Amino acid sequence: MRLLAIAWKELIQMRRDRLTLAMMAALPIVQLLLFGYAINNDVRHIPTVIYDQDHTAASRDLARSLAATGYYEILGPIDGYAAIDGALRSGDANVALVIPHGYASALRSGRTATVQLIVDGSDPQTVASATNTAASLIDARSTHLLIARLGSGGHAVPIELVPSIRYNPDLRTAVFIVPGLIGVILTMTMVMLTAMAIARERERGTLEQLIVSPVRNVELMVGKILPYVIIGYVQMTLILAIAGVVFDVPLKGSLSLLYALSFVFIAANLAIGLFFSTLARTQQQAMQMSFFFLLPNILLSGFMFPFAAMPAPAQWLAEALPLTHFLRIVRAIVLKGSGLGEVAGELLAMTAILAVLVAVASLRFSKKLG
Repeated sequence: MRLLAIAWKELIQMRRDRLTLAMMAALPIVQLLLFGYAINNDVRHIPTVIYDQDHTAASRDLARSLAATGYYEILGPIDGYAAIDGALRSGDANVALVIPHGYASALRSGRTATVQLIVDGSDPQTVASATNTAASLIDARSTHLLIARLGSGGHAVPIELVPSIRYNPDLRTAVFIVPGLIGVILTMTMVMLTAMAIARERERGTLEQLIVSPVRNVELMVGKILPYVIIGYVQMTLILAIAGVVFDVPLKGSLSLLYALSFVFIAANLAIGLFFSTLARTQQQAMQMSFFFLLPNILLSGFMFPFAAMPAPAQWLAEALPLTHFLRIVRAIVLKGSGLGEVAGELLAMTAILAVLVAVASLRFSKKLG
């Protein structure tokens, strides 16, 4: 009976903590939806550009065949290798198909026609899907043409695919994962530390002492989060140093540009932590909300699973996460050497998210202080 009484008391205490109960119910549902619906390693609709130097019916038919597989989303034709480099560095495209001059004439004369597939190697999973599908398509077309040629005495392989992998030619997983860890670790620490720090002040009663002091609300907010900005930059420096020394991850872009753009990302996560602190009554609740927020960030942002493989609703949700845009920025600068112009779109999206988060967090925090 005493055991049942203690168990009943514990159930009553759990019922009073409605926030924890809601998260306990929501967590398995979110995990089920994310893993069962949003996560998919079968990459389709890969953004692709076509550099057609031949401009013949045969070359256009090859491009259409590539699109018909469903694995490539043809963005349109481009003119020159410089345009290919720009599309890959900016992230507008992950694949480029180059059809050389004389492609159609080589097929007609029985010679081997060579086409080039240029792939962004910063995401190894996308590389595998892009190259394997293109190779299967080329092999099927070559077999069909070779059978047709046998009667006329042709034995050369009709079409040869030459893959070219940029930015991560060895397809090392560390090159893809380690730069992304900057964003994941900053998300986890900035959100959690900020939320728990203010919740701790509230638990100890020291927050009320700050409220009645001459310090203004804005000064209180900035003063509370400023040390965590410094911590974020220290963490970022450590990760970059270890990435270069231990994992041999190259830094091809501007370090100063990366640090400057990281401020927007750090500020966005601090605003999220500030917002969580206004909802949590205890440090435990703040920690629970932080971990609950971290889960979709890791699964939907493109950190571990290909973004292009996710269904459209999951991609729309991911676009609202600061980590999604920061991962594109950090990988573009570190691995591709991209400049400000090539990541401007991601910076604009991340700044818009920051503005919304700061407005919501400030309103909630000011209301809580009042």
